[in-house]
Amino acid sequence: MKKIFNCILVFFFLFNSTKVFSNINNSIIISVGNLPITYYDLVKEMRLVSLLTNNKIDNSNKEKIKNVAVQSLIKRKIKEMEIKKYNIDRFNKSDLERLIVNSSNNLGIGKDELKNLLTSNGVSFERLKKRFEIDLKWNTLIFELYKNKIVLNMSEIENKINTQMENAESKRKFLLSEIEIKQQENSKIILDEISENINSEGFEKTAKKFSISASSNYGGNIGWIDKRDLSKKIYNGIKNLKTDEHSEPIYLANTIVIIKKVGEKVFEKDIEKIKNNIIRIEKENKLQMFSKSHYSNLERTVQINFLWKNW
Repeated sequence: MKKIFNCILVFFFLFNSTKVFSNINNSIIISVGNLPITYYDLVKEMRLVSLLTNNKIDNSNKEKIKNVAVQSLIKRKIKEMEIKKYNIDRFNKSDLERLIVNSSNNLGIGKDELKNLLTSNGVSFERLKKRFEIDLKWNTLIFELYKNKIVLNMSEIENKINTQMENAESKRKFLLSEIEIKQQENSKIILDEISENINSEGFEKTAKKFSISASSNYGGNIGWIDKRDLSKKIYNGIKNLKTDEHSEPIYLANTIVIIKKVGEKVFEKDIEKIKNNIIRIEKENKLQMFSKSHYSNLERTVQINFLWKNW
């Protein structure tokens, strides 16, 4: 009889303990307007922040992670209210996938590994997706509200285009080979012989045979050279060459060089692509500014109550 009584006590204790923990989890600790944030939400958000930042929760960072989690939850609740107000349910699905992939990449793992990491730490993958979806719906809302207020300074854009074009030009790299000879009285005869030899045996063999440069041991190969490291005279002699073409003889101080362009690394120089990219970035920056302003105005009007002091 005593044994049965003890079992009943144990069952009663476990039942009530579960009920207590359940009550704690469901306790509303913050209200944002008419939307609740529960203790359960906070615990899950703290775990999510910890996992996404690769910072294990301990006594040294627990308060910091908790504060980040609280601000994150409040911010999304405010956004959620505004999204519901305007009945926004659209977002770019490819952007959602991009955010998930970026999160995986930041942790140095794949998408499936990210799912497993979250699940093994008691956080559902759907919670992460919902987090991202709110941000993406917010972006849709801001675009709809402010798209007609975006004014671009075309003069500034033109300046940025010109700067990028100049930068692209200065970043050109050439894979070059050379044949170098001394300037002398019979230079013209030697150059004619070199030209014939290039046509019959190729540039590399001709370099080994005639060039006085140390590069002759490597068939004239001098590797990748930045445009900025080339003299104006040599650059002008090769800038319009196609791959595997060689220059006319270029007369330097005491020598004459013939340069072959073996390869080239060209940075983006399509003016339309550059222009469209700059305009896209400018629009995104304007929308980001509108987003911050709109959120700040909302935050001032929303009543936020902290209901539980000891969480």
